[in-house]
Amino acid sequence: MAHGVNYGIPRWFRAGYRIKNACDKCGFKSIYSEVFRVFHVDGNLDNCRHNNLKTVCANCVSVLSKDGIIWRQGDLVADY
Repeated sequence: MAHGVNYGIPRWFRAGYRIKNACDKCGFKSIYSEVFRVFHVDGNLDNCRHNNLKTVCANCVSVLSKDGIIWRQGDLVADY
């Protein structure tokens, strides 16, 4: 099965957004980008404007979901 040129490249990345080395919610810093996720503030995965995208650490991902925040993680790739 053939895939487009952009297969596997997140929309936020194609829009020019890059994961930061600090959490936008708590300020946690790490040299390891794997501890961060990109979230869409308005929950719309098609809205990749930079003001709609936030870098959030793994801890804050848990807190946000527990608090019922509507942010959604974009362009998930299965880890299997």
